[in-house]
Amino acid sequence: MAQYLHLPIYIKTYNFIKIVHRIVHQFRKEYKYTLGSELLHIIWQILDEIIATNSLPDNEKKEGIEEISQLFDKFKIRFRFAYEAGLVPCAKFGIAQKEIGEIGKMIGGWQKWSK
Repeated sequence: MAQYLHLPIYIKTYNFIKIVHRIVHQFRKEYKYTLGSELLHIIWQILDEIIATNSLPDNEKKEGIEEISQLFDKFKIRFRFAYEAGLVPCAKFGIAQKEIGEIGKMIGGWQKWSK
């Protein structure tokens, strides 16, 4: 655990998962087990990839960081759709967007570092 608990991106993503869980819990039934499940699956994949990538030697992290970025883009698209479909209240969407922006900046910084 000590390998990633010091990572701000890990902490931010883990806390964001809690927000996503609360949001998905309030989805209507027909979306909770489809779109909601997919959102949760992707955000957990991102956290898993952060852990895996962080444990690699520095010269091997670039591919993992790119995978994290691609997964995060998938998540953002699906989350935006959930909002536009009326599944995410405006207030919660604003809170989530702030977190998404911060995590995105962290991923971007990690990408710049890897180059």
